[in-house]
Amino acid sequence: MKTDFNADWKTWIKTNVENGQDKNRLFKILLDEGFTYESIREEMQFEPAAKTKFDAAWKKWIKTNVDDGQDKNGLFKILLDEGFSYESIHQEMLFEPSLPINELVNPLKAKQQEEEEKQSTQLAVDINQLFIPGGQKLESDALQLFTVENFLNANECKAIAAEIKQSLSATALNEVKTSHNFDQGGACDLSASNNPLVKDVDQRLCKLIGIDASYAESLQGQYYGSDQTLKPYTDYLEQHEMDHNDELLGHRSYTLMIYLNDVEAGGETHFLAPNSTLKPRRGLAVIWSNLAPDGTPNPESARRTMPVLSGYQAVITKWFRSKSRLPEPPPMFNRDVNELIPAYTEAGFAKTTLPPALFTKIQTFYQANRDAVKEETVPGDFIVNTSTSETNGSSLIDLSPELRAEIHDNLKAQMEEWSGKTLLPTYVYGIRIYHHGAALKCHRDRLATHIIGAIINIDQDVNEGWVLVIDDHHHRRHQIILAPGEVIFYEAGKLVHGRPTPLNGHLFANVFCHFKPADYVPRNVKQDN
Repeated sequence: MKTDFNADWKTWIKTNVENGQDKNRLFKILLDEGFTYESIREEMQFEPAAKTKFDAAWKKWIKTNVDDGQDKNGLFKILLDEGFSYESIHQEMLFEPSLPINELVNPLKAKQQEEEEKQSTQLAVDINQLFIPGGQKLESDALQLFTVENFLNANECKAIAAEIKQSLSATALNEVKTSHNFDQGGACDLSASNNPLVKDVDQRLCKLIGIDASYAESLQGQYYGSDQTLKPYTDYLEQHEMDHNDELLGHRSYTLMIYLNDVEAGGETHFLAPNSTLKPRRGLAVIWSNLAPDGTPNPESARRTMPVLSGYQAVITKWFRSKSRLPEPPPMFNRDVNELIPAYTEAGFAKTTLPPALFTKIQTFYQANRDAVKEETVPGDFIVNTSTSETNGSSLIDLSPELRAEIHDNLKAQMEEWSGKTLLPTYVYGIRIYHHGAALKCHRDRLATHIIGAIINIDQDVNEGWVLVIDDHHHRRHQIILAPGEVIFYEAGKLVHGRPTPLNGHLFANVFCHFKPADYVPRNVKQDN
């Protein structure tokens, strides 16, 4: 059982209590999260009003478990955790615990905690090593090898393949003694491209692998024509291949390659060590390590590109070095711990509308309580005021506890269907009113509680739509405009989102609703010794 509350849980408790959430309900959520009754009571400085009467279902439950020989101390603790008073349990069970109350163990919670600890151990991740969220790891003792399906979509692949063709065609025309032409294939450096998509994809590849861009080489494009045969090769540089600059940057530690087309026949990539052959599929990303754990070149990373038998093959490749090119190098791996949250939906967000009856109820409350608005200060300076006004960027109208509960209860079924998960309510906040010049920094939400969220627009008075930017699971940035009554469901803890463009208008009012999947267990992060 858990007895200590970290900073996220302390903030969650404080905020929900200050916002008028039902304390009995908060107490029950924390019990379900595995915290002890005593620790919750101490942290909240609150004890639920104890229940004193057992209905027929509870009486039957007690009798059945007692008749089955279940541990009475454990049964007593279960009933205490369900909110029944000590005396009422004593009278119903005709039993007094043989242990002090603070030593009683809820067997259901103990089993759940054991399973969660086991799962958490299995999910331990060292974010200072290669870890690809959403990637499929190929089993091999000799090589770290991951694949990610559909990292680039069809339009992106088509556009970048055209960029490679254009670059190779220009090279063939400009070099009189060229060793290749477009029909035979070749390689090109895409770093000089002015195509915004190429630049965007280049940045997204660094985010996919979780390595700082200062460790990266420029993006390369390759084209293979029919019957081109390549010998097995490795991507790390042999000592005799290194010039002065290479020595400063070290070995090519990781390779990230993406197929841009479905090859008609041939073109497979065969990795020798795991004896695995990957068929080229449009948008498929392949990531692997070229070095052994001790940092030396790993010959087991050798691969071979099989001949293209029909059609052509276009790929992009990005190499990452073992040393940064910056004089004061940042950490190589820059993965945020929130990126370890599982992805629950394909894109990570979806736009919909609020049920009309609930929207009307919220609007009625909003209009009736406009005079109760108060200045808001958001911890972490996420909301900034870019105007010359001395007021804060936002203010707040507190929702009633009843309306908060209704919003949670109303959205729960819709968001469970969208996410495919059973959800536990954690947080309803608002009505937050943003003012002219307000901007919301791009961020991820709280790791412990804000996993699946909803933003409901209640009212707006704007000169132009105020854009919500959000990155999907493949790091594409999207722009969303909400109208009153519209809602966006989003994976709030995992995806970067914000409103970095200042509000051009008078006001923009939202309500925020958050849940966590019932089976969500944060991955453990291995710490350096």
